[in-house]
Amino acid sequence: MSRAVRRAPTGRRAAQPAGQPSTGGVRGRRGDRTPGHGGPVEPAQQPGRSVIRSSSPFEVLALAESTLGFRPRESLLVVGLRGPRWRTGLVARVDVAAADEPEVVGSLVHHLLADGAGRCFVALVTDAGGAPVERGRRRLTLVPPPRGPQDEDAHPAGPRGLLGLPGADRAERVCAALVAAGIEPEPWLVHRGRLYSYSCDLSCCPRDGLPLDRVASTRVAAEAVLAGRVVTADREGWERGLRRAVAAAGTGGAGGPGGPGGPHEPDEAGDAAVASALAGLDRRRRPASPDVRRTWRRVLAAEEAAPGAVLRLDAADAALLLDGLTRLPLRDHLLAAAVPQALPELARSGTPLVDPGAALAVLQQLARRAPLRWRAAATGCAAYVAWCTGAAPAAGVWAEAALELDPEHSLSALVLQAVSIGMPPPGRERATGAGGPGHR
Repeated sequence: MSRAVRRAPTGRRAAQPAGQPSTGGVRGRRGDRTPGHGGPVEPAQQPGRSVIRSSSPFEVLALAESTLGFRPRESLLVVGLRGPRWRTGLVARVDVAAADEPEVVGSLVHHLLADGAGRCFVALVTDAGGAPVERGRRRLTLVPPPRGPQDEDAHPAGPRGLLGLPGADRAERVCAALVAAGIEPEPWLVHRGRLYSYSCDLSCCPRDGLPLDRVASTRVAAEAVLAGRVVTADREGWERGLRRAVAAAGTGGAGGPGGPGGPHEPDEAGDAAVASALAGLDRRRRPASPDVRRTWRRVLAAEEAAPGAVLRLDAADAALLLDGLTRLPLRDHLLAAAVPQALPELARSGTPLVDPGAALAVLQQLARRAPLRWRAAATGCAAYVAWCTGAAPAAGVWAEAALELDPEHSLSALVLQAVSIGMPPPGRERATGAGGPGHR
């Protein structure tokens, strides 16, 4: 199957030090024969813009890793393909043991259908089981053979069963659920550093598998490096990186949400200069909303023009913006400047579009410098922007961090619920009209 992998623009570095989910997509032609034919579901939808043509499953794996932000271990990984050009849509994973639960697989299928998938790349990632030696076909017939004219002699007409590789029982159950829903599965096994096909036993998919280190040499992986996106070795390291991005400056995450001190020992003070400026705002009349909006647009423009400019953000400006993020409806107007597609009724016509990555960088810096009282607002807004731009896994982590700081922060609760059920963000394709935040 020939594919084309869509990638995100590479003009700026990742918004957080580790785990920034990338964007991407894939499309394939049905006639070609080349290799490529946690309890809860962790979906990560991708807007995707430019295209990389490919005929390799390693490009899809690289896309999935970059989208999730970490290398899945003991996981079931799916990448939905949308017709008619078979571009990728939803990327999601579940813990490998959870793939045995019908309700979890049903939820996964539901997410794929809601995203418009007609085909699906499925990878069972596990080191369990012996070396893949037995290659006999299993009785259950699920996977159609390759459809190129060159394969007519090699494969009889009609569907064939999966190869008897480790985890074949689990792969069969997942494939059966996909087929029942009208989604054509393309199953693979990632086992002890090698990639095996459950459905192809031709020379393109050798008996001893293909070395997994080819993922690092793909064009998708190269684009991720150029864009500054980091793929961590496991989910735990990825989550630590995300939490450090919004932890109090100078704590290295230890005093922030989810650090070694735990969620009950966050740093109280934050940046002393910002705290002093906020105290000054409390003693006098708060700035007018237009002043806050102008400051927001100016800071975003500076960060977009020169990534890293937010590191030199003046304490008075930081205090002004932190105060604005706690005021409704002012906060929603600020968010509309970063994600206008999510809040079209608030977005100002004629305003230049802003890279949401710049907004995320500013919000993360605000969270790091904020005293405890204001930190949840900045962290929750970062979660909302991440969700609106398709980075659902990062959005979920930040929403949890904000709720640990302020259990009553309803915008964060909204984002966490939306991520948990796989709700498309407002303004995206097939959005269900979830609307803007409208929550504290």
